[in-house]
Amino acid sequence: MSVIDIKMSAIYKAAHEECPAKAHAFAAEAGLLSSSIDGLVTELNLAGNHPIGGDLADVAVELFIHMRSMVKTFNDTAVGLDRIADDFVKTDQQAKAWLDKHRSYVGDPDTADLPTAPKV
Repeated sequence: MSVIDIKMSAIYKAAHEECPAKAHAFAAEAGLLSSSIDGLVTELNLAGNHPIGGDLADVAVELFIHMRSMVKTFNDTAVGLDRIADDFVKTDQQAKAWLDKHRSYVGDPDTADLPTAPKV
């Protein structure tokens, strides 16, 4: 395996596989957090509006904000790495030859949708 094979493979794999996988994982967890906390706060409100409901909601929203930020960061990283590699392909014959053999990396990365915030 040549140096260009190693570099192009690493960049495109990160852009099209690793970063999107992380973004989708964080999006799924953020979605679970949203649905869980919405139900929990609703139940606590029905049980007499216990003060812990507000505290749980605050913690959940704070955690959700960070998880959503991670989704955006992994999405942006995937797109950025893909653009860097695509630009390199435009200027380097070896890189273009590599991409011609690895057509699965043609096109944009599969980015995750940003999760919906809890309704609390």
